[in-house]
Amino acid sequence: MEQQQLNIDFKLWEDLIKELKLRGRGMRESGAFLLGPLSEREITRYICYDDLDPHALDSGIIVFDSKGFTPLWKFCKDNQLKVYADVHTHPDGWTGQSGVDKDNPMIVQSGHIALIIPRYSQVPLQGLEGVGAYIYLGSKKWKTFDAAENIINIKIEKHGIIRKYLQQIINRFNRKK
Repeated sequence: MEQQQLNIDFKLWEDLIKELKLRGRGMRESGAFLLGPLSEREITRYICYDDLDPHALDSGIIVFDSKGFTPLWKFCKDNQLKVYADVHTHPDGWTGQSGVDKDNPMIVQSGHIALIIPRYSQVPLQGLEGVGAYIYLGSKKWKTFDAAENIINIKIEKHGIIRKYLQQIINRFNRKK
């Protein structure tokens, strides 16, 4: 599986974290798809699960109806975007994948990245510290990483790119294949 760096602007990351916090209200999981241009591995937008499926957050855990993919794919097509990753929150500090997470990837495509944010996104994060990160390998198999261990580059406009994320993990992953 060939991968390149995946980047996200620091301000967009902060906005996403605040949005997940607001939607989860400290009581339930929330989540979003991370989108970017077809030709670049750059996260430029996100769309929250409950914008696509209004009942996705109703039960406290994420239950995303497959009908929600229709507006997602339309949005992507209309805006020439691609889904590169998804993110959702967990109630406590554990950011491992639940059995449901492992068995039901949001995007069933090898190389898709899933991120899990602790404490319903209620506690301020230092970049990606403490975020769980997983790359989907296909056939319900995942490669696990700590996001702070290099899964995504966070771009800080005035300071260049913090390069301690995705590339090293991708390199390690490719060496182990």
